[in-house]
Amino acid sequence: MDEVAWQKRYEREKKARLQAEKIAEEKTRELFYRNQELKTLAQSLEAQVRERTAQLQANNQHLLESRNTLKTQQKTLQEVNQRLQDKAAELEKVSQHKSQFLANVSHELRTPLNSLMILASILADNQDGNLSADQVHSVQIIFNSATELLEIIEDILDMSKAEAGELNIFQEDFLLGDVWRSLSDQFMPISKERGVDFEIICASGLPQWIHSDHKRLKQILKNLLANAFKFTPEGGVVKLLIDKEPWRLGEEYSSEGLVFQVVDNGVGIASDKHETVFQMFRQVDGSSSRKYAGTGLGLSISRKLARLLGGDLTLDSEAGKGATFSLLLPPLTLVTTVESQSSDSEFILISEEDATEPFAGQQVLLVDDDLRNSFALSHLLESHGLRVHLAESGAQALEYLDEHKQIDLLILDLMMPTMDGCEVLTQIRSRIEFRLMPVIMLTASTNREDETRCRNAGADDYLHKPVEIQVLMDHIRSWIAG
Repeated sequence: MDEVAWQKRYEREKKARLQAEKIAEEKTRELFYRNQELKTLAQSLEAQVRERTAQLQANNQHLLESRNTLKTQQKTLQEVNQRLQDKAAELEKVSQHKSQFLANVSHELRTPLNSLMILASILADNQDGNLSADQVHSVQIIFNSATELLEIIEDILDMSKAEAGELNIFQEDFLLGDVWRSLSDQFMPISKERGVDFEIICASGLPQWIHSDHKRLKQILKNLLANAFKFTPEGGVVKLLIDKEPWRLGEEYSSEGLVFQVVDNGVGIASDKHETVFQMFRQVDGSSSRKYAGTGLGLSISRKLARLLGGDLTLDSEAGKGATFSLLLPPLTLVTTVESQSSDSEFILISEEDATEPFAGQQVLLVDDDLRNSFALSHLLESHGLRVHLAESGAQALEYLDEHKQIDLLILDLMMPTMDGCEVLTQIRSRIEFRLMPVIMLTASTNREDETRCRNAGADDYLHKPVEIQVLMDHIRSWIAG
C-alpha cells in the first residue's frame, strides 16, 4: 500500500476515533447528567419517604392518642351509664316510696275524715232537736271544711299522679243514682250553710246503669259543684242537670251520650279566661289578695279525667252572668234505660229528703281498728235501725263469728295490723256457713289492685272512705232487706 493510501486510511481512522471519542464524551456527559438527576430524584424520594414516614408516625401517634382517648371516653361513658342506671334505680325506689307514702298519707287522712264527716252530718241533721241553730250552723261549717279538705287531698294526690303519667281510670257498670245521691248527701249541708239553693234535676228516660269510672265521675262533678258553691253568693242557685245529648263525631251525629251540667248564677268567668281556669295552678285571680281561695288544680284535673273517660269538659260563661260547666260522656257510657218516672214533666227533681224506711234490727258486724270510725259508723247504722257489733281486729272478728252465726252483713276494713281485711275475708269465705254472707269492704285505700284483691277474695261490695251516708245506706239496703 502506498503512502497516500496509508495517509487516507490514517485520516479515516483518526476521524472515526475522534467521532468515537466525541460520542463517548457525549454519552459520558449524558450519563453524568442522568446520574445527577437520579441522585436528585433519590434525594427527593428519600426526603418524601422521610416526610411520609414522619407523617405516618405522626398519624400513628394521633391514632394511638385517639384510641386512648376513645378508651377513656368509653370508660367515662360506662361510668356515666352506670351512674345513670344507679340513679334510675334510685329514682324508681324513690318513686315507689313516694307512691307508698302518698297511699299511706291518703289512708291516714281519709280515715279520720270518714268519722269526722259522718258524725258532723249526723249532728247537722239534729234529729233529736237538742242543738241550737248556732250549734247546727257550726257543725255544718265543720262538715263543709272537712269536705273541702278532702277535695284538696284528692287534687294534690291526682296532681302527683298526673305528673308521673299515672292518672288512669277503671271503668265498670254502676247505678247512676249512686252518683247524684252521693252528691246530694255531700252538698245539701253546704247549700244550707251558705244560703244557696241546690237542685239536682234528672231528665226522664235516663239509663239506670252506666259504664264509666264511678270514682272519677264523682270527683269531676264534686269539683264542679264545689266551684259553683264557692262563686255563687248567698241567695243564688246551683243546679246539677243530668240528661242525654247527641254525641258528635266529626261533622256527623251518632247515638246519644250523657251530659252532666253544673249551672250557677254566680260571678261568672270572662271569655278570655275560659282556658286559663283549666290550666294547672292557674286561677282567674291568682294574686295573694284574691277573694276566692283554692289550689287551682281542680278544673285542670277534671278536664284530664273527662278526656280519659272518652268525653270532654266545656265551659259557657260570661262575667257577672254565672257559669255552666258541661261534662259530656260518650254513648258507650249508657248501659240500660228505664221508663220515665214522671209523666207530667220532662224532668225529675231530686228531693233531699230520705223517704226510706228504717231497718228492723238486722245484725251487722263492723270490723275496724280505728275506734273513731267504729264509733261514727255504729252510731250511724244504729240510727237507721241496725244492730251493730264491733271488732277491732281480724282475729276478734273471726272469734265473734265462731260464736255468733246469725250475722246479716259484715262491714270490713282493709288496712288493719297483723291481719288485713283481705286475709280475714279469705278465712271467712273458707267456712261453708259464711260463704253467702254479704261483705262490704270499707277502706281508705284508693289502690285499684287492692279492690281487685278483695273482690277475688270474695268481697260483695267495695266502698272508699270517707263514704257518703246516703251511698253507704243504699249499698247496705242492696244486700239486706229493710
